[in-house]
Amino acid sequence: MKKITKYIALSTALALFTSCNDFLDVQPKGQLTDDEMFTDLTGYEDAMFGIYGKLATSNLYGENLSWGLVDKLGQQFGYDNTLDVSYHINRYQYTNQEVRNVIDAVWTNMYNNIANVNNVLKHIDDISIGAQERQMIKGEALGLRAFMHFDLARLYCTDYRRSDASTLGLPYAKEFNLSNRPRYTLQSTFKLILKDLDEADSLLVNDNNVTYDNTLQRDYTKGRTILFNKYAVKATKARVYYAMGKYTEAAKYAREVINATQNFALNTSTSLDSVMRFPASKEMIFGVYAADRSATIRTAFLRSTGLGSFIEGRRDTRSLYETDLFTALSSDLRFTSFFRENTSGATSSFSFIRLIQNDAEATRGVLKGFVLISLPEMYYILSESLYDNNQTEAINLLNQVRKSRGLTNVEATKVSTRELFEQEMMRERMREFPGMGQTFYALKHYNRSFTDFRNIDTYQPSDAIFNLPWPDREREYGDQTIYTY
Repeated sequence: MKKITKYIALSTALALFTSCNDFLDVQPKGQLTDDEMFTDLTGYEDAMFGIYGKLATSNLYGENLSWGLVDKLGQQFGYDNTLDVSYHINRYQYTNQEVRNVIDAVWTNMYNNIANVNNVLKHIDDISIGAQERQMIKGEALGLRAFMHFDLARLYCTDYRRSDASTLGLPYAKEFNLSNRPRYTLQSTFKLILKDLDEADSLLVNDNNVTYDNTLQRDYTKGRTILFNKYAVKATKARVYYAMGKYTEAAKYAREVINATQNFALNTSTSLDSVMRFPASKEMIFGVYAADRSATIRTAFLRSTGLGSFIEGRRDTRSLYETDLFTALSSDLRFTSFFRENTSGATSSFSFIRLIQNDAEATRGVLKGFVLISLPEMYYILSESLYDNNQTEAINLLNQVRKSRGLTNVEATKVSTRELFEQEMMRERMREFPGMGQTFYALKHYNRSFTDFRNIDTYQPSDAIFNLPWPDREREYGDQTIYTY
């Protein structure tokens, strides 16, 4: 009897990709048998494209894990209206049912996609042809499994540096079956993440040509910044070790990415047009193709301009970007590239325009996807990892990013101590990452007080804020044993 698997991800990918290329030839409703799916390399490729397509949906990186849920939790954006779910997200009201629905959807959809990855891994060695491509697919699948588990850990678990041997981690899904996923301690969860990344790293050792020319292709060996490539693995390793406070290892992998100059380079132009959004020429390490999100983003950010009438940027945006210090030789290009200031009398609001600047761009389909890992983040990780032992190089790395954004060197007084340096780095991340879903993780990492997007309420760091609640069904029916690895 043939085993039937419902590929929700594949039907998603079909919708995303068909307008560009007839990549997938699947049965109605995306229902395929394993026998039909995994008989040749094309089947494995289609399964992987389906997984990437799932990543790009609104419940994951097409909204919630980019400009949506996590950037609202990070106070990059807010909607000061009690009738909108964003209002309750901004205030960390996790018992609100609408908020819980969003949070639960992230968990459920991420684990569904991890299951899709595990199905590929279950079968990838069943055929003997295409050894090189099978090796790349297996490496990507392992890397993606680690990547998805890591982001779940950053959202739903205690910060690693404030954990101990008994701290609860995640259910780590390594098999494709209907059994309950075993729960691990947080330290074991991170060991499993790194184990997958190490194996992915070895499998992708020859994956050196990591580029994207803004053309979606059927050739699996090209356009590899929209696939989980060799450097996406190394960048994720840098993230993981940085989250663990293991700065020597974090620096090693961040530097490997930065030194891959044949693939990556910081912006050198006098504008950010080529790097402000997907595919962020030479700065995107990994991103997902998603050409169907323009209308949603336009509705969210561009439908109005009055305070409390739309999802607005931080009200202290001018202060954040230090516009009062701008000169003819030093002006942060991100301020005008990412935000449009709307003035009405004595008040101002800020529309987020990094992804879609106006209705015309939405209509033309300018937005093609989302950047999930970018080169500036590797500079930040390396800079912070080196600060205690090589302050000069650390500050120079920060200044390289500043220069690429139109700024002169940071004032020495702002980075003269570790505490001041981290305060400046937090502000730098807030300036660089709106729309990319990274600020909430930074707030959690630094564990300091912060203000809401209105710059009115101050929040003290706590697990009640930083650890999102698990779905009730997972807590009630999941495997109650806590395993170590």
